[in-house]
Amino acid sequence: MTFDDAMRAAALVAENAVETTTAKYAAGGLPAEPEISTYLIAQLDARFGGRRIGGLSWSSSIVSNGSGKAADEKRIGADILLHVKLDTPTQKYSKGVLIQAKRVGASEDTSSTKLAELHGQCLRMLDHTSASFVINYTKSEMRVGPATRFAGTTNPQIHKQCTWTSYRFFLEIFRCPVGDPRIHSGSVLDLPPPHIIHLEAKGHLTHHSEGQEVF
Repeated sequence: MTFDDAMRAAALVAENAVETTTAKYAAGGLPAEPEISTYLIAQLDARFGGRRIGGLSWSSSIVSNGSGKAADEKRIGADILLHVKLDTPTQKYSKGVLIQAKRVGASEDTSSTKLAELHGQCLRMLDHTSASFVINYTKSEMRVGPATRFAGTTNPQIHKQCTWTSYRFFLEIFRCPVGDPRIHSGSVLDLPPPHIIHLEAKGHLTHHSEGQEVF
């Protein structure tokens, strides 16, 4: 299996975790944004922990920061840190992204107060890394947009500015264009948002090949 094939397989698994979370939220089982994020992290952990995906052996760990989570989010602007490490004979990387999660309807306008709050959260994340994103939960899908877009937007429709599907977001993280190598497992505690998940893959792959993309 090629590197691209393996990363697409991993992105599909992550997308399935998102779909399960979205269905739970739509059914009323997740009342608020923190619960949605917690459930999503648990779903990713369940699907990647000790699993073989795309010819690679994946592991997963959730890091809890204990007390002070609200203060951490206020200071950093993020409520999720996703760290991914890949170790194969042909591809190696260790990197992370910061994420601020929102819950705004697909056609819903957010208030000026909430939009100003998002501006501040994105600016604080960007102080740490340009690899910062906003994910928006709706009852039909989760979409993602760069924090740079939201740091100064006056458009109150957050969801429409999240132009990446969950599959595209995870694919770009896994195959390497997205992520900050300065965020690594040894420095996770330097950026302690409330939810942290670390995903790692090891194994052997064939050389990179170009393939047809569908998003």
